[in-house]
Amino acid sequence: MAQRSRATARTTTRTKTPTKAKPRRTARTDATRTAKTKTKTKIQIKGAPATAPFQPLAGGRKSEQVFAQISHMLREGTFATDSRLPPERELAAMFRTSRQTVREAIYHAELVGLVETRHGTGSFVVGTVPQIGIQQPLIELIRTEAHRIGEFFEIRRALEGWCAGQAAKVRNAAHLRAMKVRLDAMHRLDVTDTAWEQNDIAFHQALAAATGNPLAMRMMDLLREGFAALYRLKRFVPNREQQTLIWQHHADIFNAVRARSPDAARAAILAHMDFVEAKLAESIGDISER
Repeated sequence: MAQRSRATARTTTRTKTPTKAKPRRTARTDATRTAKTKTKTKIQIKGAPATAPFQPLAGGRKSEQVFAQISHMLREGTFATDSRLPPERELAAMFRTSRQTVREAIYHAELVGLVETRHGTGSFVVGTVPQIGIQQPLIELIRTEAHRIGEFFEIRRALEGWCAGQAAKVRNAAHLRAMKVRLDAMHRLDVTDTAWEQNDIAFHQALAAATGNPLAMRMMDLLREGFAALYRLKRFVPNREQQTLIWQHHADIFNAVRARSPDAARAAILAHMDFVEAKLAESIGDISER
């Protein structure tokens, strides 16, 4: 009986189903698992509804991808009108990209009427549908054909060179006062203040008005949107010495117009254009690659 029990035990041991070995983990398996996990990851920003995630960026021009996602979320109502977008550093972390890239996307959104950047407080939602206007072709020119920004300055040289010379011939006391108000404001302000931009643009409009030519005034008004676009996209922030030089350019224009010297007025504004174009070209030379 004992012998039969031992035989049965040996038989049971032989016929026992072998345990399947666990598959070996390899570096490739781990990489594949990680990639799948990243693909499924949806990045959620603080303060945004759970139904509107950010997607990690793929290859290509990242600033355009960020802009596209922000535009989509605004259309979907992720952020209500008048609400503030998250800070640049938070958006950069959520998109896993640089703050520079996020800044480019926000500038783009501002130029097409989706957001408004308020100095010291952040970027706020002002629209949900991009507005196509004069700034849209300009921003595309700057982004995709940055080397052609000189063409915009050629237009400005032709128009404002004529305006400066003509203003020196026909200006009156009221025209000079309008230019002087803007010139004095620029002298008091720092170039990083948004009011500098407003007074700079207004100075050039006052110069056009001093010609007494409604067509020149209208053309300058159209170009005003181009000036605003350049202020949004340019990366040249003058230091104190450069700011003083830029102000002096405007003062030279004003003084030549006041002195009724067309040639000096034209030369002063062309010198200003040359300086700004050169600095702008240095600062946005790589913008088309972002």
